Amino acid sequence: MPHLPRTEKPVFRVDLHPPRSLSRRAARRIVWFMGGLTGVLGLIFWASGAWPVIGFLGIDVVLLALAFHFSFRSARAEERIELGRDILRVTRISARGSRQYFDFQPYWLQVILEQKPDDQCSLFLRSHGKDLEIAGFLGASEKTELAGKLRKKLRLCKAMPRMV
Repeated sequence: MPHLPRTEKPVFRVDLHPPRSLSRRAARRIVWFMGGLTGVLGLIFWASGAWPVIGFLGIDVVLLALAFHFSFRSARAEERIELGRDILRVTRISARGSRQYFDFQPYWLQVILEQKPDDQCSLFLRSHGKDLEIAGFLGASEKTELAGKLRKKLRLCKAMPRMV
């Protein structure tokens, strides 16, 4: 989908990323530490004559490295929410880089925060019978904060006079 013309600055823009508590550097250190520990254990087994165990010890390090690789690859996913005077656009960018665009007219848009009994919540944008869940990877407090900001900016956008 072509980009919208940039004749004016957006009223509100936020880029959302899945949270990751571990940096790439720390993940590499963990894999290297596990590799070293596995290497020492492998030497002990080799010295005692149980050398076939070495191959099985290396499998866990490879699987750990693959798990970190896929975790960090999925962290490249992103959601962008841009609110202009005439349009709210949600852009979803997958981990592989494919994009999906969802456009809403801000005047009719509702921000719905559904609380669930197990301390979870879902955040939806609703307009003309269409629902779009946004920020699915964020926690409940972050969704609540985002809903408040979106509602405030939508009220501001609705109150702006149109220059035609």
